[in-house]
Amino acid sequence: MNHRIPNGLFAFLSSWLLIVVLDGCSGGGSGGKGVAPVLSSDAPNIGTVGTIVTITGSNFQQSGSGTTAVNPTVTFTPAAGGTAIAALVTAFSATSLDVAMPAVSANLSTAGTAFNITVTNPDGGSASIPQAFTMAAPTLSDLNGALSGSGTVNSVFIIDGNNFGDLSAVPISGYSLDFRDPSTNSVVASASVTFTNNDWQNIFIVGTVPSSLTASTTYKVTVTTPSGTSSPLNFLVSPSVSFSPSTIGWTATSTLPAAQQGFPTVIVPIGTNSYIYASGGNTATSTTINGKASNVSTVWYNQMNSSNGSLANASWSTTTPLPDNRGFAAAVSASSFNSLVSGNGNLYVLGGLDGTGNATSTVYYASLNPDGTIPAATLAGTWATTSPLPQPLFAEGAAIFHGRIYIVGGNDSTGAPVSKVYSAKINGDGTLGAWQTLPDLPVALAYHQLVTAAGYLYALGGDTAAVDPISKAQAASSQSTIYYNQINIRSGAFINTSWVTNAANMGKNREKFSAILAGSYILVSGGLYNGSSTGSSEESYTQINSDGSVGSFNGATGSHTISNSIGGYNFFNHSATYFADASGNPHVLILGGEDGNTGAPHAGVWYQH
Repeated sequence: MNHRIPNGLFAFLSSWLLIVVLDGCSGGGSGGKGVAPVLSSDAPNIGTVGTIVTITGSNFQQSGSGTTAVNPTVTFTPAAGGTAIAALVTAFSATSLDVAMPAVSANLSTAGTAFNITVTNPDGGSASIPQAFTMAAPTLSDLNGALSGSGTVNSVFIIDGNNFGDLSAVPISGYSLDFRDPSTNSVVASASVTFTNNDWQNIFIVGTVPSSLTASTTYKVTVTTPSGTSSPLNFLVSPSVSFSPSTIGWTATSTLPAAQQGFPTVIVPIGTNSYIYASGGNTATSTTINGKASNVSTVWYNQMNSSNGSLANASWSTTTPLPDNRGFAAAVSASSFNSLVSGNGNLYVLGGLDGTGNATSTVYYASLNPDGTIPAATLAGTWATTSPLPQPLFAEGAAIFHGRIYIVGGNDSTGAPVSKVYSAKINGDGTLGAWQTLPDLPVALAYHQLVTAAGYLYALGGDTAAVDPISKAQAASSQSTIYYNQINIRSGAFINTSWVTNAANMGKNREKFSAILAGSYILVSGGLYNGSSTGSSEESYTQINSDGSVGSFNGATGSHTISNSIGGYNFFNHSATYFADASGNPHVLILGGEDGNTGAPHAGVWYQH
């Protein structure tokens, strides 16, 4: 006997059955006897043993409270079949769980093995995500923010990448950060890692260069986890620089094509050669009316003599000029050794005064050809603009560290110093990311010097009030104070919310000078100070302490100064840079500048040996 269900009742029963089915399958789970969690996603979905995975969703439950609270149970089950493996829940909320990928057998830890993730609430409700996590070998993206790394033995370095695992204690086995012989690929030494400082994370590892490695040697660096070994990146072990400022001598080398001041200089290694670049500059004398507008766009370059630190060519060459006149700008160079920029590297010229004497916020950058030239204006890679400075600036300090450019102080559009500090990441294509604001200097500052050493930034001397850029009179606002702050190697931010004022100062108030890092020393040259017209304190130096502070300054006098060398002069508003020759010997170069006595610019170039 057939019975027909009325249409209305049939529709009701169908809807009721559909609701039951959906409720029982929420998040791919069985539901059990309790409320089933709802699973939305997991991230990262690739990694290795120890990788912290964040599972997001809703209806995550916890029984009890405080130290006796019971979290949901999370298991990883091989997608191809096998036993479920319980994972440790490291963080709980009603919508999120952090779990560590558990230890598994060697055959399951290999790259490509997929796992289902199941979450079960304490009351029995459960849900799953199929093939939610896949084992993957580690991958390396950069060393110290660069495509290849460098550093001395016992120096700290950071390697960025993925699939390293998140370790807070020394692992039993299966993990290592290795330096390999470039020919045989055999492991020569392994870097030490402080696991208890969380220095081994899924996306970065902080290590120390092994002391057993040989200086001036390039090794292959790899990371090994239970899921495999990464492809290598190059790491050059730099020689430890021995520098004795009290015994230095100065010799003249190839002069600039024209006398000028207020220009930045950088040295860039390209292949087996190194090239020096002087970008823009100011040609005024101290008596020139509106001399701050006497700026040029010329870019000169020369090759370095790798044997003694002098200039290789008797004459400088010109290459593609800046798009506009610039004086008192800052400059840095980016290459595969300090950034993600590949090829022959880039030049960056930041801010400065234009041809009318107005401060600018423009940032120019250009790639370099294998022969050291800058591509012509009609070609790709020539001068272009990228993220401008947050405000117009000139006579500011600039430094590059771990793939970021740091700008400290400088004069604004009114000519007044500022205390602002900015940082921008250098992208792989050479452009800059958005500028980030970091803690201000304790005072507004310009005509100072900025150097970086061992992860610290140092701002030395300078003026705290508005000063004419070409004036040869020392201002009452000049100072001798040194400020420093430590850079967070992981994030690029500062570790301290405030800059530290160094206990020892420079000894004399000084402005419009240069400061160059050579080994563990900071060498200060020239500038305006008490006695600058006689060169009494032309050269002054100090050593950086292991805690980041700076010691007292000492003077290099007599034959150890440029002013007392043949053809020498007292100088300020000059440019300076550092070069290590093929043997690792340090050389400081001093270029151009205004004469402290006559107020006229010079074209002289000097190198320290």
